[in-house]
Amino acid sequence: MRRKYDYVLFDLDGTLTASAPGIRRCIELTMEKMGKEIPDLSDYSRYIGPPLIRTFQRVCGLSEEESKEALKIYLDYYDTEGEPRNSLFEGTREMLLKLKEHGTKVAVCTSKNEISAKNVCDYLGITELLDALCGSDHSIGRREKEDIIPYAMSTLGATSEDGVVMIGDTDFDTKGAVANAVDFIGVTYGYGKKEDMEKAGAEVFADSAEGLCNLLLENNIDDDRDEDCRFISNDRYFQLRAGAVIVEEGCVLLAKNDAAEYYYSVGGGVKLMEYAEDAVKREVFEETGVEYEVDRLLFVHENFFVDEVVLKDKKFHEISLYFLMKPQGKKDINKETYCFAGREYMHWVPLEKLGELQVYPTFFKDKLLNLSKNIEHIVTDELKDK
Repeated sequence: MRRKYDYVLFDLDGTLTASAPGIRRCIELTMEKMGKEIPDLSDYSRYIGPPLIRTFQRVCGLSEEESKEALKIYLDYYDTEGEPRNSLFEGTREMLLKLKEHGTKVAVCTSKNEISAKNVCDYLGITELLDALCGSDHSIGRREKEDIIPYAMSTLGATSEDGVVMIGDTDFDTKGAVANAVDFIGVTYGYGKKEDMEKAGAEVFADSAEGLCNLLLENNIDDDRDEDCRFISNDRYFQLRAGAVIVEEGCVLLAKNDAAEYYYSVGGGVKLMEYAEDAVKREVFEETGVEYEVDRLLFVHENFFVDEVVLKDKKFHEISLYFLMKPQGKKDINKETYCFAGREYMHWVPLEKLGELQVYPTFFKDKLLNLSKNIEHIVTDELKDK
C-alpha cells in the first residue's frame, strides 16, 4: 500500500468517534439547568456537526446571549457526562495506525472546543496517533469548518498545493472542504445525511473505517510483497512472524506499549514473497532506526493463543521465526514506533531480570540465558484446554 494523500484531516464526532450519547446528554443537562424546555434530540443530524452556538440557537431556540451562557454550562458538563460516553467507531484505531505506518500526516479538525476534543482523544487513546489536534476557539472567532480547516493545514505545514483531504460525516464538513479547495470524503456511518453532503458537493463516500482506509491508501500493483502473510477465518487468525533477538551488553531489546502490561519481542509480520531474514531486518530497522544484520536462526515457534489487547477474543495460530542478530556493541534506538495498540517503547532488559517480568514469548526467560547452538522447535498452546 502507499498513501494517496500526504495530509488527512478528520472530523471527530460522527467520523472517528461515536459521540452522540454524550452530546445529547450534555445538551439535556444544560437545558435543564437553564430552566428551558428540552427539544426533540432524536435526529442527531440536526445538532452533531455544526458549532454548538448554532445548535443552541437553531435547535434549542435560545437567543445569542443565552447560547453563550449555554455553551459554558455545556462545557462544564462535558468532562464528566459527555467524554465517558464516547467510543471509537469499529476499525478506527487500525485505520489511524495504518496511515501512520505509511507516513501520512493526520489531524483532527473539529468544530468541538479544542480542549474538549483533546480530552476525548486522550480518553480514547488516539492522541499519540495524531500529528495535530485542531478545534474551535470561540474567543478568537474560530468556529466554522471553513476556518478550522486552514488552521489545521497551517498546523501541519500543508498548503493547498499539497495532497490534502477532509474526512467528515456532515455537509458542514463538505462545505468547509469546498471553501478551502481540498478534497472531501464523506462517511455514511456517522450522524449526517449522505444526501446533504452530496448537495454540498461530496462525490466520494465510505461506509466503514476499513473502506475509508482503502480510499486513503492505494495498492501498488507493481509490488506483490506489500501484504502480510496472514488470514482471518471467523474468530481464528493465522500469521507468519519474524522476531529478533538483539543482545547488547548483557541486555535484550524488548518492546512494550501503553495497552499491554507485558514485554514482547521486536519483530513483525512477514510479507508475501518476502524472505523471513529480510523481514526481520526490515522490522528491526523500522522499530529501532538501526540496521542490524542476522547472525543465525534460533527458534521456530508454533504459538496458539488468544489476544487480550488488540484483536480481542481472536484465536491465534502464529508461526514465528526468531533470529539472533549480530551485536553492534552499543544500545542505539533512533526511532519512534507505533503498533495496533498505539505508541511502542523499546526497553533494554538485563537477561538476569527476565524471570522477574512478564515477557512473551515466555521461553525467552530460560532460553536466552543459555543459547543453544542448534535451531530449536518450540510449541506453546494456550488453547489446548479451552
